[in-house]
Order: sequence, then structure tokens, then C-alpha cells
Amino acid sequence: MSADARTSPVVISVRGEASADVIPERVTVHVGVDIDGPDKAAVLHRAAEARERVIAAARAAHDADDRALVDWSASGLQVWSERPWSAEGVHVPLVFHSRSTLDAIFAGIDAVGAWTDQVSELDGISISGLDWSLTDSTRHELEEQCQRDAVAHAVAKTSVYASALGLNTVHLIDLAEPGVLSPQPPEPGPLRTMSLAAGTSGPTEFAPEPVRIAVEVHARFEASSAS
Repeated sequence: MSADARTSPVVISVRGEASADVIPERVTVHVGVDIDGPDKAAVLHRAAEARERVIAAARAAHDADDRALVDWSASGLQVWSERPWSAEGVHVPLVFHSRSTLDAIFAGIDAVGAWTDQVSELDGISISGLDWSLTDSTRHELEEQCQRDAVAHAVAKTSVYASALGLNTVHLIDLAEPGVLSPQPPEPGPLRTMSLAAGTSGPTEFAPEPVRIAVEVHARFEASSAS
């Protein structure tokens, strides 16, 4: 490479990445209360009773000495009807449906199995999913560290490229998160997953899904030879 080529600035564009897989500190249990039947009043009565039972279970766990359940919220009752078709293509009598939900947030993951076993035995109640998560402070701390590591990764990659070109001075031009400098399609949202290890006795044991914190940065550097 000629001296002129080595002293001409070169723009190097790189992507810096960093991630961390962390054992979750919280798990949100999503509970569904679904009641169906031909009589609207009976459906509403059963649905209200089922909703109160699962709320009572949440309150009891929240007020327990270990405070494993740290927070919960419940929706109101939704009621609707439909008139199904028979196999012969004839409308049959109305069927009424009722649904409500409850979300319970646990800090004590060991208590989740016993509580879900308890509520899933109640009439019309099922566990629809689990969300594994971190506290806000832990997530913020990990995101900050990953941001630093992603920038360091971008700088290290640029240094390698510059060295391969015989350039020894690097200056940052632009640094941005994906989509800031140019539009990018949205990434798919997090999956709601439920993992469990079924035993022959005792409460259901849930296997936590690691929470991944991932950061990506796009950077442009100008590299040249020192004068």
C-alpha cells in the first residue's frame, strides 16, 4: 500500500454487540377464568364465584409470611354469547361465555408450583402462561453494562480492521442504536413461555427461562495513519 493510500482517511462501519443471560428474579403467572353454558345467569354466577376464589388465593399468598407473591391484578368479567351451528347446518340455542384474568407476580419462584397447582384445580380456572423477568433495577444495571460492552466491541472490531489496513489512528464519527440512523423492521416481541419439570409427587416444579439482555450499536469510524 502506498504512503498516500495509508494517509487517506478510511470510513469503517461496524456493529457492536453484547448480551447477558440472567436467572430471572420474578415470574408472572397468567391465570384465565373461563366459564361457558346455555344459561346466562348461571354462567355469570359461576364466573363470579370462580373469579372470587382465584382472587382469594392471590390475596392469601400475598399476605403469607414469606411474601412470595409480591403483586397481583385482576380484570373484570367479560360476557358474550354465540349461536353455534349444528352438524346439520342448523343454529342451536345460544351459548354464553364469560372470561376474566388474573396476573400474579412472584419473587419466590419456589412457591409458584404449589400456588398454580392450587388454583388450577378450581372450577373454570387454568394457567395460560408464565413470564420470566427481572426487577427494574437489575435490568437497568445489566443494560448499562451491555451498552458499554457493545461500544467496546465496536471499537475493538474497528481497531482490527484499521490495523489490517495499516492505519493506526481511529476517530468516531457516528454511534447509534439500530433503526436510529436508518429505519429497520421491528423485531418480534418476547415469547411467553411455560417450562415445567413434572415430578411423581409434590407440587409442580417450574424451570426458569433465562432472561436475555441484548444490546446492539451501529458505529462509523474514520481511520488514518498518524501524521
